[in-house]
Amino acid sequence: MPNTLVGAFGFASACLRSTARWRMIALALLMGCTLSACSSLQLIASYDEKTYEETIRVGREVDVYYAKLVDVAPAERRYASSAVQYAEIEADIRSLVRRNAARPLNSESQKISGQILKFWMQYRDKHREKDAYPDARFDRERFFRLFNAAAAAEEAKRLQTDDKE
Repeated sequence: MPNTLVGAFGFASACLRSTARWRMIALALLMGCTLSACSSLQLIASYDEKTYEETIRVGREVDVYYAKLVDVAPAERRYASSAVQYAEIEADIRSLVRRNAARPLNSESQKISGQILKFWMQYRDKHREKDAYPDARFDRERFFRLFNAAAAAEEAKRLQTDDKE
């Protein structure tokens, strides 16, 4: 009888190992299917050529504004002569912020365009309060860097799209 008992336990143990093996195989297949389904998982927004072009256009508009301002003697950089340009450029920057906010998975570009708007308004307010703009050259450089970052962020999305193909 002891041999029969050992044989029964051996058979039961083999069955359990076999069941565990099948469970592991089924789990591996399930994970494989799940991972292959996630291969199209998108973590950032897709490249948008119009947003890229708009970023370049608005960046150029800001740069031209500062180029003209820097050509004026610091004592003559009055706010009143820039008020209309501030309003027009602010509207374009706000449009860029809206465009970036409307696209899902676009937090980096939203953050950069939001910073551009924040600095634009901050520098406008400073210009209005002081009715002078002695440090326009430095602010121009900041905007140059911010618009470069915004363009690079959009360009990186193009690279991501190219990697899929």
